[in-house]
Amino acid sequence: MNNNLDKRKLRVDAVIFDLDGTLIDSTDIYFKIIRIVFEQLGLPAISKTAFLYAIKDGGFDWNFVLPNEMKKQKKEITIKAREMIMDIYPDIFQREVKLILGADDLLKELSAGGIRIGMVTSTPMKDMEIKLYPLKASDVVELFEVIITSDDAPRMKPAADPLIECMKRLGITMGKSVYVGDMRVDIRAAKAAGMKTISVLTGFEDYETLKTEHPDMIIDSVADLRGTIHITSP
Repeated sequence: MNNNLDKRKLRVDAVIFDLDGTLIDSTDIYFKIIRIVFEQLGLPAISKTAFLYAIKDGGFDWNFVLPNEMKKQKKEITIKAREMIMDIYPDIFQREVKLILGADDLLKELSAGGIRIGMVTSTPMKDMEIKLYPLKASDVVELFEVIITSDDAPRMKPAADPLIECMKRLGITMGKSVYVGDMRVDIRAAKAAGMKTISVLTGFEDYETLKTEHPDMIIDSVADLRGTIHITSP
């Protein structure tokens, strides 16, 4: 799917990527972790539809998933849940996280075509080693000239701060760059920073949800960027 109304390819100097759901296939891993936590806490089973709704906008809406009779215990439940998530998440992620299909080849093509590559993620630095594992295994992590985590900017997405910091370090103006992500917060952050926006359908939000924020393009996955961005042959 590509809803680009202007069939001309974008000409940009830099492509900045989100991480979860954009470069790494982590949606089902997060769902698995939440299901395990719910089971261990004795909470009712959560459907994937409910999970995806609760995780919208980059947070997790416990009020939506907790039964009414348990909402008074939300503080205690969320504290226990976070502790359990931090305990089980590293092992599950390291065993199961994979690159989005075709992401490695696309990154190599962008780099070979002279396009600068960066990453802006809301992941804290302490968790990056695990999440970057598939990029390292595919020998593409070194193609990222700048990686901005939640530790590198005063505010996270949907604020523009992390994208502005990324472009500052790259030395490229906002108007000559595009941000690729899978959520509405990615679109909002890019627009606030004055960047072009491309949304992918490999993450947490679907086409109809993303369309409400009017990104410049919506494509199936990062592998389809080669059809939307002008890449000079080496």
